[in-house]
Amino acid sequence: MSTKYSLHAIRQKYKETHPGVTDTIDFTVKDEEKARVYHIEHPLLQSNRTKEAVTAAKTDIDMAKAVLGDQWNDFIADGGQVADVMLLMNEIGEQMESTTPDGVPTQR
Repeated sequence: MSTKYSLHAIRQKYKETHPGVTDTIDFTVKDEEKARVYHIEHPLLQSNRTKEAVTAAKTDIDMAKAVLGDQWNDFIADGGQVADVMLLMNEIGEQMESTTPDGVPTQR
């Protein structure tokens, strides 16, 4: 007899055991109180559409466009820099590698 898994339940359990992991990551370009908030999907929880765009990306600009999607033009108009998106993605990656689900630091 095979085991039946609920992918929804697995996703929810992962988010519960990793408190810093949410469906989206919010950020601003500017530090102003009324700065526009941009949203990107967490790399582990990206939609198929975003994953396909990220996989097809050949440059950092392509990657930033892939994760920002329809927000790209507003991001650029707001003074956003692709390098900052890459730094954000790097920061997220480091956070994902920094601890195990029970909070124990990983080896680097």
